[in-house]
Amino acid sequence: MMHNPQGQDMQPKPVNEIVAKQSETLRRRIDKDQEKNAHKRKFQRHPTFAVSTLMLLDNSHIFDGVITEVSSGGVKFRPASSFLQERNGERVAVKIDEIQSTGVIRASRADGYGIQLLEKFSNEEMDHILQNYGVKD
Repeated sequence: MMHNPQGQDMQPKPVNEIVAKQSETLRRRIDKDQEKNAHKRKFQRHPTFAVSTLMLLDNSHIFDGVITEVSSGGVKFRPASSFLQERNGERVAVKIDEIQSTGVIRASRADGYGIQLLEKFSNEEMDHILQNYGVKD
């Protein structure tokens, strides 16, 4: 038993109580962070596997690759090459079949480039992409 200077005896809390309290605090923080970031995703994302091309607009260099995720406002493009360079901020054109849109690379990650479209896909274009290249869970 521990002794408190005010004359009250204190029992140490069991470890499982401490862990439970810390876990609950962590869960609340994660939930709050997710709520804060909810505004960043304006459009629903859909998994796809669409063979496509990406053209850098400043030098017309073209990359073959695959769009692995699509929304009406953006795509995730994975180049066929095994090495991805940091290209954040570069203006690009993305083409799937005869559907083309311009955008800006917002994220360069190991799994591909996150591209924000400047010209959003229409409902008809989204339907075409999802019907032909959508990945069913």
